[in-house]
Amino acid sequence: MTLDTKISVPLYIQLKNILQKMIENGTFKEGEQIPTEAVLCRRYHVSRITVRNALKELEKENLLQKIQGKGTFVSERNKLHRTLSVVAGFSEVCREQNRVPGAKVVKSAIEDASEDDIRELNLPADAKVYVLERIRYADNIPVSIEYNRFTEDYSFLLHENLNDNSLYDLLGKKHHISFKKSVKILEVIFCNDYDIMKYLSLEPGYPLLQITSVVSDHDDKKVYRSRQLIIGDKFKLMI
Repeated sequence: MTLDTKISVPLYIQLKNILQKMIENGTFKEGEQIPTEAVLCRRYHVSRITVRNALKELEKENLLQKIQGKGTFVSERNKLHRTLSVVAGFSEVCREQNRVPGAKVVKSAIEDASEDDIRELNLPADAKVYVLERIRYADNIPVSIEYNRFTEDYSFLLHENLNDNSLYDLLGKKHHISFKKSVKILEVIFCNDYDIMKYLSLEPGYPLLQITSVVSDHDDKKVYRSRQLIIGDKFKLMI
């Protein structure tokens, strides 16, 4: 299929529409690498800038995903893509990929700090922590459960509505708080907890991705520790 230089539609939009149709009709399948920029230039007799602009449009619509050093691939649209090296909230990840984020609070309480809290958050022995546990949804489908334990400075969150609301948006817009870095550990576990199976609609022994992390603010002060359990076939993690 050739591009028409005589019509008012820009060439990059014409090329974008052609590639989009090829994705939608299965010519390019989910997870498959598309032809390189050089190949597309030769095939459609256009400049590299035209190809790049077309690909950028498809990336914006989450139809393509560029992986540094590997190429450009058709997005796996049933999965959320998350880059572990970036400090970003679940809601932000969803919205960037045109998915509707959701959250249901399972627990919101003040508790005595555990030994792990004291060690990992550099807390005194008699410290309290704010505990937040939520089921996370993408397009009304449960995809993960998160267990967060904040230093007592964040106990004000006890009085906030965190059902279907972004924690990072709330902290940033209302309280002008943002986070600088997160140290993460990723491992695979097998679900044997009744509550988790119930919350995520899973069978016993189902494999889950577990991400444990400690998040710090811009002063390098430890803010909270987190444990996330993610349904593996709902996420694609990038390191």
